[in-house]
Amino acid sequence: MNLKWLLVSRITLVAVVCLFAGSLIAIYRVSSIAAHQNAELSNSVSRQLNLQLLRIDTMLDIPKRFPDWDLVTSYALQPGQCVQLLRTDGSVWRSSCSGFEDVSNPTPRWFIDAHTYLIGGEARVALPVSYRGHAEGTVIAISNPGAIATETWRTIAPVLGFSALLTALLCVMTYYVIDRALRPTSEILSGLNRLAKGDLDTRLPRFRLVEINRISEVFNTLADDLKNTSSERAEFARRLVDAQELERRHIARELHDEIAQKLTALSALAACLRIAALQSSKEFVVEAKELEDMASQLMVSLRKTLAHLRPQEIDDLGLLPSLEGLIAAHNKQALGRTRYTIEATGEFENLNSETSAHVYRIIQEALNNAAKHANAQNVRVTLDQLSRGDLKKLALAIVDDGKGTQPEVRRSPYVGSGLVGVRERVTALSGSFDAGPLMNGGFGLRVEFPS
Repeated sequence: MNLKWLLVSRITLVAVVCLFAGSLIAIYRVSSIAAHQNAELSNSVSRQLNLQLLRIDTMLDIPKRFPDWDLVTSYALQPGQCVQLLRTDGSVWRSSCSGFEDVSNPTPRWFIDAHTYLIGGEARVALPVSYRGHAEGTVIAISNPGAIATETWRTIAPVLGFSALLTALLCVMTYYVIDRALRPTSEILSGLNRLAKGDLDTRLPRFRLVEINRISEVFNTLADDLKNTSSERAEFARRLVDAQELERRHIARELHDEIAQKLTALSALAACLRIAALQSSKEFVVEAKELEDMASQLMVSLRKTLAHLRPQEIDDLGLLPSLEGLIAAHNKQALGRTRYTIEATGEFENLNSETSAHVYRIIQEALNNAAKHANAQNVRVTLDQLSRGDLKKLALAIVDDGKGTQPEVRRSPYVGSGLVGVRERVTALSGSFDAGPLMNGGFGLRVEFPS
């Protein structure tokens, strides 16, 4: 439940409680009026009968006329009200009742039952009739529960209808007022969602309400700080990774220019020694052959080290030929168990060397990860150059159809499997990174960054 509906429901609940409390007050008020009327009636009848007993005692009346009920019936009884005279043994001596009609405004049965449950049964008031300490009977005034409920319903029914209409109108007006008052919150939530998705340029406007405007000011300040921090972090990461690639290229160049040439010369010299030993000193042939083999092995190891540090073909041939060579090497190593393919769309010759190295490293790490963990039959690499206005971007995707051999790794694609290094490179390129299991099986890694 959102804040708007929560406030409307609370206000509606308060209105209903107030309406219910007002109805209870009206119910108890009608019941108290009925009890008061019964008390007055029983008091009047008791005094009238006591007066008749006095007249009989003073010879102004005859005992046979007691009780003179005609005087009692002259009283105006309320609808549903009864008055009785009971003998001392509890039997009914005289009784008079007034009926009530419930035709013009019939009372619902549920209201009569609820009224009886809340108020109780008949409103009963009893007073004794006695003269000089001798009890002659008891006067009882009773109101029919249905009559009291009917009178109560007639009192509160118009109020209930008007109150229900007023409550509905209040809810509509409250919803409209709260909707207008909380309309800025939708902009705040939209801004938070955009910020959570990485749109650090999101800013909130000024609002009229002081409290909400303060939220806007704090949000904008935090967004500015977050953008500056992210920019500084991305710039630092870019410089760090670029420096790493430059250092690798420098080391690779030094190894290639110095050690590789000397190893080549050493291998040639060992071959010359082996040929000379075959002609003059055959006892040195074995040592010369071992020296030649050792130089060859060192050359192979050096080439692997150079390829790991900085593939020479990136600088010599370009990015796409280097990637095609990488795909070919994986196909050769897989021995037909896995088929690696690459699709490229766009022009990549103008990319700077650092960006080309980053793309190569990302694909290299993803392919190594697929070879180790995917257990896939097909691994597809797609590289696209996108143009969105004046902004050009590179979109890179590596998708496999494997089931994987380490479920705990696949459930956590951002932890382990070399993907942390991929994410750091993407951060250095100010790009976006997404990796994880696919809906139809397999694993996918998608990267997008400005070119």
